[in-house]
Amino acid sequence: MQRALILTIVCAAASIAHATPGDDLDKARSEFLSGNFKDAIPLLNYLLYPTPRLAEPDDLVEAHVLYGACAFQGGDVSTARLEFEAALSMKPEYAIDTNRFSAGAVHFFDDTKHDLEERMKRDAQERALADEKDRLRRYRESLVVYEVRPYYVNFIPFGAGQFQNGEHNKGLWFATTEATTGAVSAGIWVYLVASYGFNGRVKPEDVGFARTLQEVEIGAGGLCLGLMAWGIVDSLVHYHPRAQVDADDSLLPPDLRKPPPPPPKSSFYITPAIVPDGMGVVLTWEH
Repeated sequence: MQRALILTIVCAAASIAHATPGDDLDKARSEFLSGNFKDAIPLLNYLLYPTPRLAEPDDLVEAHVLYGACAFQGGDVSTARLEFEAALSMKPEYAIDTNRFSAGAVHFFDDTKHDLEERMKRDAQERALADEKDRLRRYRESLVVYEVRPYYVNFIPFGAGQFQNGEHNKGLWFATTEATTGAVSAGIWVYLVASYGFNGRVKPEDVGFARTLQEVEIGAGGLCLGLMAWGIVDSLVHYHPRAQVDADDSLLPPDLRKPPPPPPKSSFYITPAIVPDGMGVVLTWEH
């Protein structure tokens, strides 16, 4: 009798010791279907963490879903969402129904699935955009673009040569000073011609004033010509037939260029409104 009892205990211990992960999953499934969620959670946690003990992918997916459903039924929606997402990340098309799960769990699973799909779409778009930006950056860095600078531009006044050489502040200074002195000289000449004619017949009482204006006119004109000559010499000193410049989008291949933005859409709305004598409608047009 004692030997039979010992043999029974040994057989039971051997049975427990040789329980496989598949057996544990069957037991967890049975506990879940019986509504014993608290008893199913430790079994499922053992099968999944810290390292999965289930070899079949379908078994892993089911274990995560059962774990999530048990957590949901226990009010732990954070764990439920994590487990559902873990299952869907392995099998995105997975679905559950009310044959085995509660309506609340099915609804929560579907919401989690929809949120995960949207997040994956956003992540995919962001990765595609980042890849496109990196591709564009690497392509631009590989380009070596030179701008050809015509020689004759050096002889154009008002800072044209300086602007071509990339010296914008200097070009602006030459353009301003040359335009100012030239305008002063030309303005005085126009005034003298309008006042005394082309023959320059000046009244005796206006001789001093007219002579002063002529001196200012000649001085301003000479200064303007001097500035022009200085600008030409300066432009020639700093002239380079070509210069390396940054590449712009016009030099990119068609598949790397940004598509033009879509034209704005017009919208027409009809909204009901209350008026003193009854009901009416409000017409709204947006462009």
